Amino acid sequence: MERLLARIQRLLRRPRVIPEFLQGHEFLQGYGFFLDPSTFTLHTETQSFRLPPNEGKLLAVLLKNSSRIVSKEELCQALWGTEEFIDENALQVNLTRLRKTLGKLGFTHAIETIRGQGYRCRKKE
Repeated sequence: MERLLARIQRLLRRPRVIPEFLQGHEFLQGYGFFLDPSTFTLHTETQSFRLPPNEGKLLAVLLKNSSRIVSKEELCQALWGTEEFIDENALQVNLTRLRKTLGKLGFTHAIETIRGQGYRCRKKE
């Protein structure tokens, strides 16, 4: 039993690679999933799910900039082509919807809020 557990732990520490059926396409790797930025299709090991356009744009920006914090202005630019808020809560509503969608797929903590600075996509440990 100890040997089996050690093997499983070793496998879990390995870096994730793009599954064979997804190779040959440009994908963004996220918190245990892959995103096709051209169709906003999110792929997991067992399923695929197409995100609504606004949610897909937000997630793509966060994944492309996963090494840093993405400001609210950058997210507004990606969604609406302007750094000005369309509505005070419009960006927050779209982020909440994205978090809810990711939560349904089992990625509850994929997006982290950095108070006063912006957002970033977490790396899965």
